[in-house]
Amino acid sequence: MDRKIWRKSYGSLPGLPCPRCKTGKVRSNSKLFYQKQPKYVTTSLTQLELQDVSEGRFTCFMTCDYEFCGEVVAVSGDFRSHDEYVYNPETEEHDSFEDKMLLPKSMVPAPPIITWPENLDAAPRQHLVHSFELFWINRGACAGRLRIFIEALLDQLGVVREGTKRNGKNGTLDLSERIDELDKVKPGHKAALDALRYVGNFGSHEGDAAFEDLVVCYDILETTLVELIENKRAKLEAEVAAIITRKGKPRTGRGLLGRRIICEPFREFGKSARMGTGSDGKRPQ
Repeated sequence: MDRKIWRKSYGSLPGLPCPRCKTGKVRSNSKLFYQKQPKYVTTSLTQLELQDVSEGRFTCFMTCDYEFCGEVVAVSGDFRSHDEYVYNPETEEHDSFEDKMLLPKSMVPAPPIITWPENLDAAPRQHLVHSFELFWINRGACAGRLRIFIEALLDQLGVVREGTKRNGKNGTLDLSERIDELDKVKPGHKAALDALRYVGNFGSHEGDAAFEDLVVCYDILETTLVELIENKRAKLEAEVAAIITRKGKPRTGRGLLGRRIICEPFREFGKSARMGTGSDGKRPQ
């Protein structure tokens, strides 16, 4: 995950991952950018003698640069701009340029903030993809959707929803108890999932979440998914153990440099050539 490209505001929109092909990047085009300032804003700014300031709404379209895709993402939000003046010693005059800030409020279809393993089930994947859209629209709802995603992920991992609770009674396990159950069979991920749970709880109860916390949560989630679903760490540890057991020796034989590896047909051909016979075992006439 590249944290630098996910921001609350931009001077200009950067290239973002394509939500369709995952190969190209969707990029903005000045010809497909539109902005409009409401009349009441124009009146207020005029009364304040701020003619070099502008505020309003913008829309634009970002197109995937992969030639076989061409997906289009519709972006909308607020803009703010003001004119900056810089002295030019060559002309002895002040040059002006527009300093603009874009605050996206919607991206449809939303670019994927993180990648995920191919074998992630459809149910959690759907919640994850939907959270990408909510990331721009409503941060509290995005946090709550990530909490729902964790519940669906635990379903895929086989963590039960019914069992013995902390109070010793049987019943429906809450998310914290389900994370504890996962930790019994796949330790090492409790802290990461608890962090996501806390942000999700706050988003669900308070209706908001810090933008920076959501970015961190996605980064945590991307790494955690690889470990939980692809078992990358376990596979690497098994390979490390195998090398240590062999003390660095190749898996079979004396190694590639110390072995004579000859395919069977070539071995027979060489034997026949030394005996002066053909492949049928007879000497040529």
